[in-house]
Amino acid sequence: MAVITMRTFSIGDYVVFATMLAVSTFIGLYFAIRDRRKKNTEEYLLAGRSMNPIPVAFSLSVSFMSAVTVLGTPAEIYRFGTIYTWVILGMLIALIVTAEVYIPVFYNMGLTTVYEYLEKRFNRAVRLTATFLFMVQTILYGGIVIYAPSLALSSVTGFNLWASVVSTGAVCILYSCLGGLKGVIWTDALQAVVMLVGFISILIQGSLKLGGFANAWNLSKMGGRIDFANFDTDPRVRHSFWSLTVGSTITILGLYAVNQSQVQRYLSCRSAKDAKIAALLNWIGLLLINGLAIMTGIVLYAYYKDCDPLTTGQVKNKDALLPVMVLEIFKDNPGMPGVFLSSIFSGSLSTVSTAITALASVTVHDFLKPMFPWSEKTYAYISMGLVIFYGLLLILFAYLASKLGAILQAAVSILGLLGGPLFGLFTIGVLFPFVNSIGALCGIVFGIAMNVWVFVGSKSYPPPAKFANALPLSCAVSSNLVANSSQAMTTTGFGQSINMTTISPVLATTRPPVADLYAMSYQYYSAFGFCFVVLVGVIVSLATGGYKTRKEVDPKLIYRFFDHWLFKWIPEKVRRMLWCGVDHDISKQQTEKTPHLQGKVNEQYQVDEF
Repeated sequence: MAVITMRTFSIGDYVVFATMLAVSTFIGLYFAIRDRRKKNTEEYLLAGRSMNPIPVAFSLSVSFMSAVTVLGTPAEIYRFGTIYTWVILGMLIALIVTAEVYIPVFYNMGLTTVYEYLEKRFNRAVRLTATFLFMVQTILYGGIVIYAPSLALSSVTGFNLWASVVSTGAVCILYSCLGGLKGVIWTDALQAVVMLVGFISILIQGSLKLGGFANAWNLSKMGGRIDFANFDTDPRVRHSFWSLTVGSTITILGLYAVNQSQVQRYLSCRSAKDAKIAALLNWIGLLLINGLAIMTGIVLYAYYKDCDPLTTGQVKNKDALLPVMVLEIFKDNPGMPGVFLSSIFSGSLSTVSTAITALASVTVHDFLKPMFPWSEKTYAYISMGLVIFYGLLLILFAYLASKLGAILQAAVSILGLLGGPLFGLFTIGVLFPFVNSIGALCGIVFGIAMNVWVFVGSKSYPPPAKFANALPLSCAVSSNLVANSSQAMTTTGFGQSINMTTISPVLATTRPPVADLYAMSYQYYSAFGFCFVVLVGVIVSLATGGYKTRKEVDPKLIYRFFDHWLFKWIPEKVRRMLWCGVDHDISKQQTEKTPHLQGKVNEQYQVDEF
């Protein structure tokens, strides 16, 4: 049995890591000096709506591709195989829908936060409900993003846990506070490049150690890791083509279409057209990051195929597998592990900086500005203070994660179920003009309640082991050790996690019929909640007079879905009937009377000619 020696980072590795942190800070300082005379919230929190789509696309790519992705996706491939690759198709579908449906509506309204839309469409109560849910979710997830990779690194390399937590938080606070959103976006672009360089370095060196990537592929294929053909329609199967395309599409729409962290970046672009370009270019970044992470997982499995460190107990956490391999393959190349270390923390920095700027934005625009008529300069300084406050708060939650790990993990898992219902809330507003505020509130409450019910039920009746499709691990050890090895945590690309201890060995005869619902793949949670929000929102609205007031809705708040070029085959008379009484012609006429708005608003109505 091979023994893994704990290795540590060299001075050269720390120099490389420190250089990345210093450059990130310098970018924030540069924009603080350059834009020091522009003290207003639009400049600070929306980059003056002047950003080029290319850096915005980079920023979008890494905003949710955190260190959890850098460490967790290769581990996912190592344990469950390449079926996870289909999530990239789900990303493409989600981003096309985002660019075609949601960006035109949000951008052309001149919003500062996405939750302003909900007040204009429904009422202030709906807006504040959604804002509150977003804030709680973001704070908890941000703490995990700081803590989890730091824990994985410290467990196998001796890298000081709290030094990494504090340095991540402090650097994020510094460059986000100094540079505002513009500094964050350009720093994200740098960090995206660092993440790509880290993956490419590992792939090249790992492939050389294994006799080429083709050999690593063949070894993984013999180990059952190369599998793209699981088309099982059973919703209880953890990962299949359908769960990773249909199910994950709703999850990703919740992140990229209606989440303030991403919408804030769309709104920073110079036009709706640039925002759409950024969203679509973002998919190329996601393809590169996820594709390289998946290829790294193939190399990771091939490297340890004969003696799995988890099975032997030499590594306790799946997320620690990649750092162990990196230190092994680069043991004679000082500085290269530092590139990998930088890529991990680039993932954390991008996600945390995204979180704290988004939290500052919604606090100012959704809570403070409606109540206090202070000057723009005052709110710019308040925004800077809020960035510091939320950065410190995320460090605090990282500390809580170390003390209350299991409880906090459960809380984050439950809050992860909010994405689908929140996406459903915006969708019924954008697509259904007859949905009213009563239906919207009932829908979001019912959708979240159903998701939480299924999630809690899955803890009482975990899914049978056959649906996890965990692949065998190789090593000459006792069956007891092998059993224990399957209990490690696997974290996937979007922070969703599955603990293999929750895979149930209980016989089907002891399970009630409803347990089959509880056993649905976590990839369907968002879609499940989304469907209930739409269903309940529509029914309640129709029952409370929503159809009678549909003509009162501002046409700019509604997307004319059936006027898209895909539906040109439908007769115009029928398409106008599908407007549900909303007079979109009035909006066009108003645009023609205000030429200074025509360039922006008309983009919402160019769907016919796209």
